[in-house]
Amino acid sequence: MFRRLATVGMLLLAPVWAQLPAPYRAYEQARQAEDARGLERLLEEPGYVQILAARALSRMAASSPSRRLELAERAARFENAASDWLWVGRLREVLGDAPGAAEAYGKALPEPEAEAALVRLAGAGVRRAYAALYAGRAYEALLEALPAEGEAAWRGRALAGLHRYAEALPFYRAWAGSDREGRLALGRLLLVLKRYAEAEAAFRAAGGAEGAYGRGRALEALGRSDAAVRAYLEARTPEALWRATALLERSGRTAEALPRYRELAQGGSKYADDATLRLWVLARRRGDAALEAWAYERLEGGLALLAGKEGPEPPAAEACAAATAAVPGQATVEQLLREGREAWALGEARWWAGRLDPTGAWGIVGVLQRHGLWGASLRLARDLPGLPRHCDWPLRYPRAYPEPVQREAAAFGLEPELLWAVMRVESRFDPEAVSPTGAKGLMQFVAATWDDVARRLGEAPGDPFDPATAVRYGAYYLRSLLDACDRQLVCALTGYNGGPGYTRRALAAVDGDVWDFLRFQPRDEPREYVERVLWAYATYKALAGAAP
Repeated sequence: MFRRLATVGMLLLAPVWAQLPAPYRAYEQARQAEDARGLERLLEEPGYVQILAARALSRMAASSPSRRLELAERAARFENAASDWLWVGRLREVLGDAPGAAEAYGKALPEPEAEAALVRLAGAGVRRAYAALYAGRAYEALLEALPAEGEAAWRGRALAGLHRYAEALPFYRAWAGSDREGRLALGRLLLVLKRYAEAEAAFRAAGGAEGAYGRGRALEALGRSDAAVRAYLEARTPEALWRATALLERSGRTAEALPRYRELAQGGSKYADDATLRLWVLARRRGDAALEAWAYERLEGGLALLAGKEGPEPPAAEACAAATAAVPGQATVEQLLREGREAWALGEARWWAGRLDPTGAWGIVGVLQRHGLWGASLRLARDLPGLPRHCDWPLRYPRAYPEPVQREAAAFGLEPELLWAVMRVESRFDPEAVSPTGAKGLMQFVAATWDDVARRLGEAPGDPFDPATAVRYGAYYLRSLLDACDRQLVCALTGYNGGPGYTRRALAAVDGDVWDFLRFQPRDEPREYVERVLWAYATYKALAGAAP
């Protein structure tokens, strides 16, 4: 009896890592024992465990500072985590590499320690610290780090980053006196301050394509449309041509706009699909069958669907039959997930995906999706090459969170494919996503809209990071936008991205014409958003039609 109780006691006292894959058990043993030799042996072990070993060794005093730096950078490059870059920065300082330390600390922002270190380095005369603080949007810290005199460019940029534009103006003027970049920056600041005549002069002094484009913006704001068109055509950048065509159309000079639209349509900029659709619309209005056919043939992506083109063809199941054999790393990833080591499992997945052929890498993506790690799977897939015959589409467009999506789609009269499309574009299925504007969760709600939806649902606001709640709120909001837009999907999607007020104003400005609404929106982002959601929606529907 005593022996049996002793055995049970030993099991209860067994280390929590006893069921881990063998290399990870060895890592835990070596780390707890501070066994440098054991960790060194793991540096050659295939898998993420070598990154863990490198990080642990970099923090042990047994190695020289240069060796510790080498190992720390190995971990930091793989993880790109603030804590790793902080450690790299400290080690670089120990080795006397102040500029390298500033670069590493910059990658660790907005960590307070990194910010303080950069301020200290800047005070010691390391000018690279200024750029690191600015790139990390640590504008207050940059102002603190700058000397009392001089550095007008950095002081101006920091003040502008804090939206203290009037205070920034004298420093931009001083900067403009020293180089062309300063004159361009001054022009852009004057545009923000709505001092358009001064902005035009600054851009004229700067010259070049950027200066011509800036002059066009200033002249357009001054109501001098003809002069603005000339400036835009002088610049000849895609954005300049896009703005020029809008002015030409609005002034009744559509025939002059057509060749510029065609130039954009044949280019590779983000305006190519928009210009092609506009050519198709204008050709139909003018009865130009040849131009209409030319544009229709070239229409691609989500906007092509608006012109009546067929959606994408789904991959043929027989052509994409997956190999039954497990891919390298799969067993380790799954064992780590079973043991509750999700961070390690994701590290293992990333390590193998970077070393396998495309088929194997997509196999690792599939492993994550089978375990419901939708956001992590798409982060892993972001840079992977496509498979032949679009066999990667079911993994690029997964039916994430299937239960809440299908339930809420049915509750609010939506197709689940539409919810998946919006969710994919909004957050790429990351339930903890937070945008620079503060939008949160799978469906990316800002706080005011989230609270308003909760009020309309008659409940206290739920957790925006809870997937089921985010899907329910998103489905309700999308349904309400469709109803307000008389079920016009383009209007509803623009409202979801840009806000209902923005959408109402943009539609009213063109008397409700959806084609002119797409063309003459004041911002590019909602139009690009609509294109991406429409393509994802069509792809999901194609995959649903091909599903057994």
